[in-house]
Amino acid sequence: MKETILIIEDEEDILALLSGLLASENYRVITAGNGREGVEKFQEYTPDLIITDVRMPIMDGIEVLREVKTKESDTEVIILTGHSDEATAIDCLRLGAYDYFRKPLEDIDVLLTAVERVLEKRSLELKNRSLVKQLKELSIKDSLTGLYNYRYLQSCLDEEIDRSRRYGHNFFILMIDADHFKDINDTYGHLFGDHVLKKLGELLTTQLRSTDRLFRYGGEEFLVIMNELDKSEVVMIVDRLMESIRDHKFRYEGQEAKITVSMGGAFFPDGACNKLELIKMADQALYKAKQGGRNRFECCFDEAIDVATPGSEPLQSAGMQKDTKQDLPN
Repeated sequence: MKETILIIEDEEDILALLSGLLASENYRVITAGNGREGVEKFQEYTPDLIITDVRMPIMDGIEVLREVKTKESDTEVIILTGHSDEATAIDCLRLGAYDYFRKPLEDIDVLLTAVERVLEKRSLELKNRSLVKQLKELSIKDSLTGLYNYRYLQSCLDEEIDRSRRYGHNFFILMIDADHFKDINDTYGHLFGDHVLKKLGELLTTQLRSTDRLFRYGGEEFLVIMNELDKSEVVMIVDRLMESIRDHKFRYEGQEAKITVSMGGAFFPDGACNKLELIKMADQALYKAKQGGRNRFECCFDEAIDVATPGSEPLQSAGMQKDTKQDLPN
């Protein structure tokens, strides 16, 4: 893709010279006759590079430079200046300009080399920034499901507890475990099991609120951090989640299966005073849901009330409802 260069120059002969020269070098060239028009073109096209004169009517090049840098843009800037404006051009370097050239432009090749170098520099910086972002994503995302991972969960819980203590609001964590997941792997194979985990993460994501954060806790377990909700809202959300999962057919390479999940949760600070205690209480509630027959929800509310998911139904003894189009392995 061609790099876009915006030239801002009020002298028509220089504007024509530069635009023709850079277009012949296979750049996409946009022009403006003054600073104000140049800022409008910058906002419209977000060019890779701006070449601007310092002295112009309506708005000068220094104001253009300040506007570009104030927007925290990736656009680079080269300044054109007369001999008497060299001190001003040096000030422009301090403001973030890449380089400056004095008019009249006597050595065009030097300018073209500077344009090539600044665009290479910009491209390298953008690639490095993208790589850093990707590395950060890899460090906080689970490779199988694409959800946030256990390590990032610990950091988020610390931040959430600090926020809760500072502002006096509560939050809720919900632990989710796929029932009889070993049976799924043994019956259908681990590739099918991996598919179930990925799809389960997608199902949960679509049913949660935009403010909720979903993590893969480990194995077949997930955890959700939910802010600003009461007990009745918890039950409503959990019921929606469990119904969505119960009704879904997991399909992979000609095989189908239905699964259920068990859930356990706890509030902070009502149910626990620190992170370890909070996780422990949610885990105990999850264990109680498992012991109570699975496909249900238990919660450590401050009144110590256990809540079963409305509308839950007993499962077959295998813990899942299977519907396949071929004979299952023994």
